[in-house]
Amino acid sequence: MNRIHLKTLFIWALAFAALAPAQMARAEQYAQLMSRMLAQGDAQHLFQPAIEKRLFDMVNAYRRSHGANILADDPAMKGAARAHAADMALHNFLGHVASSGHDFDSRMHALRPGVMVLPTMAENAAGMHRPSSAEFVAQQLFSAWLASAPHLHTLLSRDYLKVATGVTIIDDRAYADQIFTGPQAETNMNSGGGN
Repeated sequence: MNRIHLKTLFIWALAFAALAPAQMARAEQYAQLMSRMLAQGDAQHLFQPAIEKRLFDMVNAYRRSHGANILADDPAMKGAARAHAADMALHNFLGHVASSGHDFDSRMHALRPGVMVLPTMAENAAGMHRPSSAEFVAQQLFSAWLASAPHLHTLLSRDYLKVATGVTIIDDRAYADQIFTGPQAETNMNSGGGN
């Protein structure tokens, strides 16, 4: 190994060591927000399991009709999808950045501390006003995703194997969040192995 390569590796190691405590602090901050959103959503009965199931079924029916693989339900990410839906509902916003300022990537890293390379992941979020029946809400939220090219791309992507769905209704607003997950990439950074 030449000197330049060793020097580059040393600089990267120092940079990672300097960033690690800040990343851990942000991960803990988001984990606390997520825990708070889940507790508040449960306490206020905001979560809508029937609509979550309907959206899951709609995604798979749509994928099947377009020749894409069927997605498995992802219980490991259910809390993350519900927490983001609750965050949007309780703070009255729609988007991929949490009320704490964490974007999708930093939220996913917070949920998997120590994993340097995440699997292929994506998120679809939607909201609507004046929800009525569960079927109406599911149809409106799903239609919002179909009307958006990036969301539609995620719905049909063959990169994903699983999806988690969270739906909340508060006052006159409904919010949905879906997190799509592909296979975990095997790298020496995730497995702890060397070259």
